[in-house]
Amino acid sequence: MAKASQRAAAGLLAAVFFFTSVGATVYVIWQINREEPVATGLEEANTLSSDETIDPNALQGNPLQGFAPRSAAVASLETTDLVVGTGAVATEGSSITAHYTGALVSNGIVFESSLDSGSPFTANLEVPSDANGGQGLISGWVEGLQGMKVGGTRRLVIPYALAYGEAGSPPTIPAKADLVFDIELLDVQ
Repeated sequence: MAKASQRAAAGLLAAVFFFTSVGATVYVIWQINREEPVATGLEEANTLSSDETIDPNALQGNPLQGFAPRSAAVASLETTDLVVGTGAVATEGSSITAHYTGALVSNGIVFESSLDSGSPFTANLEVPSDANGGQGLISGWVEGLQGMKVGGTRRLVIPYALAYGEAGSPPTIPAKADLVFDIELLDVQ
């Protein structure tokens, strides 16, 4: 009989342990689900205000399509017609209107594109005459766009000496940066 009572006591203790464990687990799960989520700060950083939007087609910060970055310095201006135009020809001194996308040769990452804003760029095809830059273009554009026809797209790979030189154009363009531009010529006057 003593063995039977010991078995009954052991069974009772096992049942109490089992139900206590299950009850404690259910209580912990209920508490976790009832608490407010802990804010990590990432949720706020990844949400936009009602007047902000993300353009999935933005080029800035992305690799320039069809361009392989280079570690070697660009020795001289390189021009490649990606699309040959059929319209008026750009000459030195003419006014041009164009869409452009500029990237660093070293990593191929786009630093600026007129396509992001949807507004083409208009300027005279001439190097600035004053020391402050004026409205002219970098020498690489002036040399590289001559002879291009409206409707065409040309890729210019420009050594830093024909771009922004030793100083660059901080913070976007570092010192001695070789640049690559894809330029679609829209109009020549």
